[in-house]
Amino acid sequence: MKRFLIFLNLIFLVTSCEDVIVLDLNTAEERLSIDARIKMNPENTDTQLIALSLTGSFYNEDIQWVTDAEVEILEIDNNITHSFLHDNMNPGHYILDFTPNFGVNYKLIILYNGETYESSVEQLIPATPIDSLLQGDETLFEGDEIEIIVTFTDDGSREDFYVLDFGYNKFLATKDEFYQGNAFTFSYFYDDLEMGDTAYITIYGADETYFNFMSAVIEQTEEGGDPFKTTPTSIRGNVYNSSEASHYPMGYFSISEIYNASLVIE
Repeated sequence: MKRFLIFLNLIFLVTSCEDVIVLDLNTAEERLSIDARIKMNPENTDTQLIALSLTGSFYNEDIQWVTDAEVEILEIDNNITHSFLHDNMNPGHYILDFTPNFGVNYKLIILYNGETYESSVEQLIPATPIDSLLQGDETLFEGDEIEIIVTFTDDGSREDFYVLDFGYNKFLATKDEFYQGNAFTFSYFYDDLEMGDTAYITIYGADETYFNFMSAVIEQTEEGGDPFKTTPTSIRGNVYNSSEASHYPMGYFSISEIYNASLVIE
């Protein structure tokens, strides 16, 4: 009898180990998620894009796009409103041919679900061109990563912050504290590229507040994922709900001068 009871206990333990335990992480309040990165490229004109979605549960990987908001950028100094139109071909995407200018104060305003969302006042922040992209031959942990050596020269007349976009939802935030006025060279390693692919890199001008925000979200999503998609421990940006403070949104409104560079992998 004792052996039989022990055998039953072992069966129970083995069976229990196979149970899937789903944690209840669907407790966060649904919030508006804002990706409002306005760009000014001196080399060509880009259509501006602001993307709106709703935060979902931890297990929900489907994006809940917001298609019925009113989105505009207010030019405070001149009291000019730039209205973005919803792109029906790309749900949740609001677009406008709009070029920001230096020295002008801008504010993002979004009307959604009977509430008003407003950003802090922002200005166009300068960047610097990428001097060169070179393919290196170093690797990291796996041994098959592609090394891209990036060089740009900092403007020594001001304190600069930069955000670099390497594609594939990979970003780097850096400040010129240790290379003020000098050329800065560093290596970035891709594990997503193969021979014949193209590496596209964009450098954004940033102020200190945007630099701090991006540094925090990059650290939070360093294992993968899009920093501009809200995660379970999302970090507050510079947009607030002026109708109901407790219904604060996620995301950020930035205006950056940008420069692009690309390199075909050999």
